[in-house]
Amino acid sequence: MKIGVVFDGDLQVGGGFQYQKTILNLIKNLKDKYEFVVFTFSPENEKYLRTIEFKTIILKRKILDEIKRLTLRLDIFSFLLLLPKVNLVCDFEKHLEQENIDLVYFLQPSGLALDLLKHNYIITVWDLCHRDYPEFPEVNFNREFERREFFYTRALKKAVAIISDSETGKNNIIRRYGIDPNRVYVLPFLPSTNICTKNDINVKEKYGITTEYYIYYPAQFWAHKNHVYIIDSIALLKNKGIYLTAVFSGSDKGNLNHVLEYAKKKGVIDLIKYIGFVPEEDIYSLYKNALALVMPTYFGPTNIPPLEAFAIGTPVIYPDLPGLKEQVGDAALLVDLKNPKILATHLENLMNSEKLRQELIEKGKKRLVEINSVDRVSVLESIFLDYEVKMKCWKIK
Repeated sequence: MKIGVVFDGDLQVGGGFQYQKTILNLIKNLKDKYEFVVFTFSPENEKYLRTIEFKTIILKRKILDEIKRLTLRLDIFSFLLLLPKVNLVCDFEKHLEQENIDLVYFLQPSGLALDLLKHNYIITVWDLCHRDYPEFPEVNFNREFERREFFYTRALKKAVAIISDSETGKNNIIRRYGIDPNRVYVLPFLPSTNICTKNDINVKEKYGITTEYYIYYPAQFWAHKNHVYIIDSIALLKNKGIYLTAVFSGSDKGNLNHVLEYAKKKGVIDLIKYIGFVPEEDIYSLYKNALALVMPTYFGPTNIPPLEAFAIGTPVIYPDLPGLKEQVGDAALLVDLKNPKILATHLENLMNSEKLRQELIEKGKKRLVEINSVDRVSVLESIFLDYEVKMKCWKIK
């Protein structure tokens, strides 16, 4: 069976990009049983794919395809699908036909799934946070909520299989979109491959961190990432004469200026170190030398940074929210996002107790072992095998 894998996005996507790299490394274990062709829109992605020896096809986004896409997605033009002489096959699907692809696997939520007329697909769902927290601008304003609902309502019901990050995520998919539970599979996140580069870098010197301790938060600047909660806590510590730097890395998605202005207002701008989108070789040292990973995000139900911190040996502070707290178990200090005093107390305790730090590090390692006990390759293989058996009913290989 020949499987087309869609590797979309680029490095600036952050965790989403790293997740796709992780899945590609898992798929490598099945190359003796299935043939894979990876489709990407980025020449930079192709360079990476060469290093892991996948056949790769670079696609180009075409205006005509955008017109066809709009036509396919407007119900008032649905009758065009009944006219055999009207060519509505998009360029992507033409490539699938040329490569004789049997099944398409989207490594992220992709609108391309809605364009397919002659191919079945597997779709990945990272979260449904537009339903969990519709008040946040990035999932609501400018009709983003409507776009997401349109996509999930249509794409999920037609999918051969849906990949979710957790049991909480799976249950949300089933409950909100009326999906058959047997079609939803759980593939828990793994730490990103970039943390394997154990460079010995003096990150405090490189990034100009002058306080004895710093906390690290790798997150793009969306409102839901809740950087302001950290700022509130650092301000509380400063009022007690405790100076702690918060290191923020990640690209700006529109909320950076707000965060920096908020830090100025709270009088702690000198304790906020924004270092942008950092090189992969710095990630390990940024985690390793941090007092803790502090991730007060609202969105989940799971995230990759806590797993990276567990793997490297960095204490984790995480939200006390459904789904998120289940991801870390007892291996993290939990915070109430309505009360920055709790974070301030946790940070002060970590600075004063090496024993607490070591306990959290050990618990993190154990929790990661539990999470890694899921045989993700077998889950993927079961999806592929089930489809291959059914496909014999209409296609000879």
